[in-house]
Amino acid sequence: MARVVHLAVRARYRLLVLALAAAVFQQVPTESLENDFFTWNTDKPASSHPRPKPARKPAYPAGPPVPDPFPLLSAHPAADVLRAPAVNRGGADEEHYPEATPLLIGFTRNWPQLLQCVVSYVAAGWPPGDIYVVENTGAMRANTEGRLTLQNPFYLNHTQLGMLGVNVLVTPTLLTFAQLQNYFAWTALERNWTEYFWSHQDLIVFSLENEAANASDSSQTYYTLYERCVGVLQYLRQAGIPKWAHHFFAYDHLTLVNRDAILAVGGWDTHIPYYAGDCDMYVRLMWAGYWQGETTVGLILDVATVLDDVGALLRVPGIHAAFAGDPGPEPEQADDADDDEARRRLVERRGETWEHLVAVGYRMEEAKYADGGGWRNTWQLRQTGGQGEPFARDAEGFETGLHMMIDTGRSVFAEKWGHRGCDIARIGIRADDAWQLERDWDPETEGMGHQGGDW
Repeated sequence: MARVVHLAVRARYRLLVLALAAAVFQQVPTESLENDFFTWNTDKPASSHPRPKPARKPAYPAGPPVPDPFPLLSAHPAADVLRAPAVNRGGADEEHYPEATPLLIGFTRNWPQLLQCVVSYVAAGWPPGDIYVVENTGAMRANTEGRLTLQNPFYLNHTQLGMLGVNVLVTPTLLTFAQLQNYFAWTALERNWTEYFWSHQDLIVFSLENEAANASDSSQTYYTLYERCVGVLQYLRQAGIPKWAHHFFAYDHLTLVNRDAILAVGGWDTHIPYYAGDCDMYVRLMWAGYWQGETTVGLILDVATVLDDVGALLRVPGIHAAFAGDPGPEPEQADDADDDEARRRLVERRGETWEHLVAVGYRMEEAKYADGGGWRNTWQLRQTGGQGEPFARDAEGFETGLHMMIDTGRSVFAEKWGHRGCDIARIGIRADDAWQLERDWDPETEGMGHQGGDW
């Protein structure tokens, strides 16, 4: 009897669920959905004549395949090959400074560019265990499981970063720049880092090794780029220092961040996803009374090209520093044939020279800003493969969507502050003016928020 009652209750429950489901689905205009979206339903005639399918765009011209930027890593070399040159090992090989010095490098596209940046930091003396590459590809575990290939823009090699001693953090989904900055602050909060460094990936950095020779001949002490950054952190931690938020090294190409300052002003405004987000954040911090200074700690070069073999940065014998399209030095700066041949023989025995690496790095930076810098972000679209792989995206479509979001962010900034451009503090705007000001331009005659103005 009890079993019969139980079955009857279950039956009534099923009927109730079916009745609720029917009530919900009756609210959906099924006929409209079938006609407008369920295109596989060809049994019923369309209620109207739809427009024809748009014509396909011309195919984006694919560039040459991207070569392996560090072939030696694929050969699994001995660990001592993958270390900083001896002159820069002070901070990395000796006992770690008492301060935590995490360096976060966000990554979305272009593995060769990222690897060059990471290797240059290692070569400049930054402890590899303090470097955290933040994989922000939106590919979830596809890179962790090795399911993407080098020609895929979102490819990242976790194994090779591990060989260098570098850490990898993976974001749960693709984040905008502003969201990524807030993720950095969240990570610092979770890991109890009161300060942290972050870096762009399209950089190549050098310690000032030319000062090491002078230091050996005098009472001066040579400090690597990393040690100088630690020195700035130690200075800012002293009692009596004004409250601070950021300390810049070559603007924000490399930045030291005071976590609690970021949190105090509410983090980055995620409605401004890319460009203009930095203007919004840095000015809000200034209005809140935070100091944001700048110090030179080494050479931090903004580049869009990659060395033919980034192993040259670690002074691996036999690896010469060169890059595709290198115009070479100016005639008055070029070595004569005998000097150049002597340098090449030295590279074969002992690895590339710092002077030549720096000269090549400067030419890479000059190439990025040729023609006024209009091509400076082309490195983001260098890989166009990966079709058929997990989370595959059309490379040109991804770039188009990104630029649309950039324009939207600038428009949001303009609406938020009533002005197009980063000079909002200079014209007298204050923090409590956010979203309270009329536009200082006429959209009908002067364009939209992301156009014109002082961008």
